[in-house]
Amino acid sequence: MRSRIAFIGVVLAVSTGLAGAGAVTLAATAPAESAPVAAPVHASAPDAVSPYPTLEDHCYIEGMIPHHEQALALSELILAATGVRERTRALAEFIVADQSAEIDTMRTWQQAWLRTIPAGSAGGAHSGHGTTEDVPTGCGDHGHGEMKGMASPDQLAALDAAEGELADSMFLELMIAHHEGALEMATRAVLEGSNAFVRTSGKHVLVEQEREIAAMTALLAEAP
Repeated sequence: MRSRIAFIGVVLAVSTGLAGAGAVTLAATAPAESAPVAAPVHASAPDAVSPYPTLEDHCYIEGMIPHHEQALALSELILAATGVRERTRALAEFIVADQSAEIDTMRTWQQAWLRTIPAGSAGGAHSGHGTTEDVPTGCGDHGHGEMKGMASPDQLAALDAAEGELADSMFLELMIAHHEGALEMATRAVLEGSNAFVRTSGKHVLVEQEREIAAMTALLAEAP
């Protein structure tokens, strides 16, 4: 755990030297009870200072949106279960709030940049108005095929059927693995992304989800 925290610290330190103004503000250093989220700032238009997004930038967003959506699904399953500890339930509620906000912000960024792609260009928007299907393709293992830590359909079904202590522990184990996958994706975005919003989004994931992993690991250790 400490070695991973140290590595994330190095990633964040290296990334601070990269140019570009952020498109989101973060409250990741706030106390856990304040529910830090990525808040959009002028998210309706691309940042003129930030470099035009590369394929790596687009693929991070393309992969992270459905990755976050599964975190919401896992959280909703545990919130519907009975006999779950209140602290586990509170953590799930926090994840829903934080990652729902991040999904909204990432989608806004995605749509804003689509409007800047010349009409008729490969993978571009038509008449200046794109859809998520118009995001430049070719992500390969950068996108959906390489979303780390995703729970399988069988694991989701097992969590849906579980109650009480079993559901509690199962949720924590699945979400820890899910978060660890997000850390891999975010590290790549911070180190290889060129767009300021993408790097800032990645930094938020690194800081917030590492804290949540620590909290979930502690909850698992305290389980009956």
